[in-house]
Amino acid sequence: MNGNDMPTNVRLTQSEQEALRQKAIEINKLLIKQGRQPLRDSELVHKILEKSLTYAQLTSEGEIVIEYE
Repeated sequence: MNGNDMPTNVRLTQSEQEALRQKAIEINKLLIKQGRQPLRDSELVHKILEKSLTYAQLTSEGEIVIEYE
């Protein structure tokens, strides 16, 4: 792996897995009500990353936050 490669796998904690599962259930219920296909958990993670990465910021205290105007 050279210095430009990012890992392709990310390990989630149990609480992160549960939070993702709950969010997937919530979103998939709404998608089904709209007559759309539900998302797999991995698809949901990709969509969330895609939509939120540009809003990730570092505060002066060193905390990572999502700032959406």
